[in-house]
Amino acid sequence: MTLERYFRLSSYLMFATSFMMLVATQQLDWLASVLFAGVLVVGWWVDSGRLRWRIPPSLITWLIILYLPLAAIDWAVLGSSPAVTLIHSIFFVSSFKLLQPKQNRDWLWLYVVSFFEMLLAAGMMIDTNFFLLLIVFLFAGVSTLVSFEVRRAQQSLSERAVAIEFWKETPEARRWLRPPRLRNLAGFCAVALLLIMLLAAPLFLAMPRLSQGLLGAGWLRGETLSGFSDSVRLGEVAQVKLNSQVVMRVRVQQPPEQYRAALRWRGVSFDHYDGRVWSDSRLKKVPVARDSYGAFRLSEETAGKVVTRQTFYLEPLDINTVFVAPRPMSLVGLKSLLRDQGDGLWSFPRSFSRLVYVVESDTTEVRDAALREDNSRVYPAEIRARYLQLPEGRDRRIDELAAEITRGAKTQIEIARRIEHHLQTQYGYTLDLRRTNNDDPVVDFLFNVRAGHCEYFATAMTLMLRARGIPARLVNGFQMGEYSDVADIYTVRQSDAHSWVEVYFPKHKWVAFDPTPAAGLNVYEGGLLARLRHYGEAIELFWLEKVIGFDSSQQASIILSAQRWLSFYQREAAWRWLDLKLSLAEWIESWRRSRGATLEELWSADLLPRLMLHPLALALYAVMGLAGGALVWRKKARSWQRRIKRDAVASAVAFYQEMLALLERAGYRRQPAQTPQEFAEALGMPSVGEITRLYQQVRFGGRQLTEAEVRRVDRLLRELKKNGRAGVGMSEGAD
Repeated sequence: MTLERYFRLSSYLMFATSFMMLVATQQLDWLASVLFAGVLVVGWWVDSGRLRWRIPPSLITWLIILYLPLAAIDWAVLGSSPAVTLIHSIFFVSSFKLLQPKQNRDWLWLYVVSFFEMLLAAGMMIDTNFFLLLIVFLFAGVSTLVSFEVRRAQQSLSERAVAIEFWKETPEARRWLRPPRLRNLAGFCAVALLLIMLLAAPLFLAMPRLSQGLLGAGWLRGETLSGFSDSVRLGEVAQVKLNSQVVMRVRVQQPPEQYRAALRWRGVSFDHYDGRVWSDSRLKKVPVARDSYGAFRLSEETAGKVVTRQTFYLEPLDINTVFVAPRPMSLVGLKSLLRDQGDGLWSFPRSFSRLVYVVESDTTEVRDAALREDNSRVYPAEIRARYLQLPEGRDRRIDELAAEITRGAKTQIEIARRIEHHLQTQYGYTLDLRRTNNDDPVVDFLFNVRAGHCEYFATAMTLMLRARGIPARLVNGFQMGEYSDVADIYTVRQSDAHSWVEVYFPKHKWVAFDPTPAAGLNVYEGGLLARLRHYGEAIELFWLEKVIGFDSSQQASIILSAQRWLSFYQREAAWRWLDLKLSLAEWIESWRRSRGATLEELWSADLLPRLMLHPLALALYAVMGLAGGALVWRKKARSWQRRIKRDAVASAVAFYQEMLALLERAGYRRQPAQTPQEFAEALGMPSVGEITRLYQQVRFGGRQLTEAEVRRVDRLLRELKKNGRAGVGMSEGAD
């Protein structure tokens, strides 16, 4: 691969990665994405010489001027956000640079645009997908800038007609070297990126953190979810359930007696139904006060409650709803909290950021036996006014069906259970609603279609309970979601959206009922794909907790942990050093008392073993062993035998120079004017002559030594070394 091709590949990898970052935000329209992907492909063909054209600069100027009113239409008329409009403009202008041959300044302009696209993507999403793409982008960026500078320097030298040569001066002659290969450039860029990340890690741990409300801040508004506002039209939840996008992740800490028990994530409740739309008749929302610990206190009764702790990681959404398990007691992590008269919780808009908060809820199970005793029909006036409301001009067949189902029921719980069971068993579940001409959707569901989704089941049960004089309300929220045992977390998607019913009991207050058949409750199966999803969720959660959610409190925790570890290590080191000094002093004192004591006696006295097996002594042994092993490895790694296959010429020079050094120590020095052959003939040593012959064959003849010849040279060098140390004449030893 040539430098020019490597440079183009690296540059277009950088362009494509920044483009994929923007696509991964899921905010761009498919038309713009497809068109710019095509521009990247055509631009590659232009730069590789497959297409040859040039757009006149005057035409480019006029096209950009004509695009300005189109950008205004994109923003003001089509309703695109400012960030999307800006991206469309960047794509349009960049296309002219990509679709024609480029000078160095054009490449630099495109690099700056790619970097700006990466910053835009960072403002729209901060998740593991962005992190993986960022790694690729940084590698491509480092590789591109390095190859760009090498290419520009090469062009400059070529213009000046300067030849580039690679050689190394040796004592014998100039040795020509192979030019650097491009894979070495890629390896250098990878190592440089790794070092950059390692150096950036301490900065990440040490730099100050912004408040959590700004974490993950984006330039685009989060997705709006139907069914979680002050009013909702019957059937809107079905639109949400068709989407598999992640809404939130929830980590649940349940008491042992309720481990993995099913929960629902409560969102909003509605009390008024006009025949088509559910709404909240009391729109007043009041702030929730904090306690002395900074938590929002939602319930004063805590004694004897079964408490479940939930940590919510909510994706950016253009809604104000705060999701919790029913009967919340306290909440921390939000800047503010509002509560309506239907027990719904709300915060200020958070459509630009993720939200992390912790809730403790009372999950004490209310059994039917206790509810049978709670059978009073005396309700507060406000409860009767709000939760017994029925639409004007409603179809009386709903009342008649409720009376027929509950005929003979004597308690409130029995009425609720009969209606719940009837809906679960006598009707089908479907998201594909087949409406008839009946104007009342609930009547159509109960008497004509006899199939629907959770909203229809919950609405029908609420209306039938109210027809029987029992206060009830409809609740929208989410099912528990898919559990990942790898991350110990529930992943909640839009497809988990759900509606159920809450029934009022005078003593126990609001109790949940779910008339939806089992087919309407999501069941996530196992398998390889599910396992891969779970590992992906674990990585995503680690990213959210340890990177996105890394704040000043965690910084303080790391510092305190490091201080505790250093303090413990200092104390342990001091005690061990003191123990070593006492052992040494005891051993010396014993040796003084018994001057003539043998090693066996000292060993039997348990003094020498204690000194030798002391932890610090063992650590010293380990360090000495590692140092000795490193020296041996270094010597072997640099030996000419190891280098013989990689570079035969260099290894030949090495063993010949080793022979010259051995001869020089014995008093035989080669004169500068002597050739290797003349020096060997002057000495008259057979071993020197044999080594010199092999050296010349490899050095100047391009020959490769066999394994037997390598062992022969090694044995001859050892003999020369041994004879030189013993003071024996070299010629005699060789003979």
